[in-house]
Amino acid sequence: MGGISGFLTNFPPFINMLVSFFEKFPVKLTFPVENMVSLVSYRPPRTGRHLQRYDQRGFRLVVGCIPYRYKKTNEINSSDETIEVLVISAQNGKGMLFPKGGWEYDESMEEAAIRETLEEAGVVGNIECKLGKWSYESKRQSTLHEGHMFPMLVKQELNFWPEKNIRTREWVTISKAKEECPHLWMREALEELVSRQQPRAKEGEADRTSSK
Repeated sequence: MGGISGFLTNFPPFINMLVSFFEKFPVKLTFPVENMVSLVSYRPPRTGRHLQRYDQRGFRLVVGCIPYRYKKTNEINSSDETIEVLVISAQNGKGMLFPKGGWEYDESMEEAAIRETLEEAGVVGNIECKLGKWSYESKRQSTLHEGHMFPMLVKQELNFWPEKNIRTREWVTISKAKEECPHLWMREALEELVSRQQPRAKEGEADRTSSK
């Protein structure tokens, strides 16, 4: 990437300073600031597997996120009515899944999960404690993997992201995500996320009852 876009990509502190400037001073732009940030503040998507991590068994280490957000509703009767999750289309066109990809040597597990979620789903947010790990076989590649999944409370959806032209994304209910996702290990990760949300829902219901 050349020119000014290449300069901004190689110098993230500069783009942060630029965004702060636009936030403090009423400069009229022809496009939203967040679009500019999504285009130039993140490095291009990685290709190849020369940095790919494998464990001692030879399993490829894969990390990803279940992006979620709280639904705007006053009725809280089940997990479906408290949160919804973001799914993306599979490359083979069969079903919807959560963003994930290879964990590489020059990044932490959390950094890899955030990177893959940005590249595939175009969202950023707060990553939380890991949901667990699962061993599975990739039918498309006929290789063994160890998958690690994190919840991500989404704070921003980008209009432009690396895989925008090859994937679709959709906010869905928990039940629809279970129906559409073809991977058992991802559905189990989703179940873990739901189980974590249930205590929060009960706490919220108790707060509303006590305030009456």
